[in-house]
Amino acid sequence: MRTHIRRAACLALAGAALALAPVTAHAQEQAPASVADTQQVQSRGGYFLGDGVNIRSRPVDGTIHGQGYFRETFTAHCWNADGHWIYLTAHRGNVTGWVSVDYVYYTDMGPMGYC
Repeated sequence: MRTHIRRAACLALAGAALALAPVTAHAQEQAPASVADTQQVQSRGGYFLGDGVNIRSRPVDGTIHGQGYFRETFTAHCWNADGHWIYLTAHRGNVTGWVSVDYVYYTDMGPMGYC
């Protein structure tokens, strides 16, 4: 009987020591891949497919902030809810706004989320 009590006491003591042990810095820094992927939205590079592509303050009828021209590059940040418009920054002039996806071409296909 004493053997069982000692074994139980040792197990309880070992469990308590493990529960109180500090977590290593490496384990604290790493988030599960699924959590990290949903929290970090990546951008996509691309270029305009036409001349005078309007960059707007909001999709469809927003104020025109500037225009993109054929083969000028941009960085796309995210899509609107229906996926027909993207929020981007044109590299020439550093103009940011919304552009229809009909007038752009992506040069990389990394993940990009919704705004």
